[in-house]
Amino acid sequence: MTSACPCGSGQPYAACCEPFHRGGEPEDAESLMRSRFSAYARGEPAYLFRTLHPDHEDHAAGAAALAESMAAHGMHLRYEALHILDRDGPDEDGVARVLFHVRMKQRGKDASFAELSSFAKDAEGWRYVGGELRPGVLDAGLRIASFLRRTVKE
Repeated sequence: MTSACPCGSGQPYAACCEPFHRGGEPEDAESLMRSRFSAYARGEPAYLFRTLHPDHEDHAAGAAALAESMAAHGMHLRYEALHILDRDGPDEDGVARVLFHVRMKQRGKDASFAELSSFAKDAEGWRYVGGELRPGVLDAGLRIASFLRRTVKE
């Protein structure tokens, strides 16, 4: 029996995000975003750490800290779905952005959010630089420009 990839691509996990979790490098920022969601859903802290940009604040804490955090909180989180809403870049600085919505539960309660994430390449490949998160339900019409406008107003 083949399991579907948690990232929502419609492909089997073995043909989608698993090759990245086992050492492969995503070819673009959206693929990295999808594979990072799958890593959270499947409990793959080593991959999440490997794909953090060296400038990300959690990188300095080390891989063990990320694994401990996931172990402590993971049993209370259920990642249900990922929806990619918009993407752009890379820009002149090499930064690409992906706007997405995650439907999830924490201790049985809705903990869904939208995030605008930034990604940049290092010597190995695309890495997660950081993101701006907003709690809430899915707005399928949300785009990067409107996400940024709403954030400025709040």
